[in-house]
Amino acid sequence: MEDSFCGVWGNMREKYLREKNPKLYTAMLEKGKLEEYLTSYQKSYSQRAEKIFEKLLLKRGINKKLYEKDSLEWILETEKIQEEVKEILKEEIQK
Repeated sequence: MEDSFCGVWGNMREKYLREKNPKLYTAMLEKGKLEEYLTSYQKSYSQRAEKIFEKLLLKRGINKKLYEKDSLEWILETEKIQEEVKEILKEEIQK
């Protein structure tokens, strides 16, 4: 499974399992369940990331008005939020 791509979240989880729980990783790989698990994980966490992102946008008032007023500021703020979402979910994935 090393050369596969299951998305950001699936790959993050795969790396975690390989390093922190190699017995589970090997068992799922041998049973042919790893790819299905990681694909499902990717889908679930993509949806979760989107929800967290939208919630943080609202909380911080990052909206269409800001984009129209100052698109560069909007881009910078949304990138900060994307990084924050990534850190939040990274911590969850590595549990």
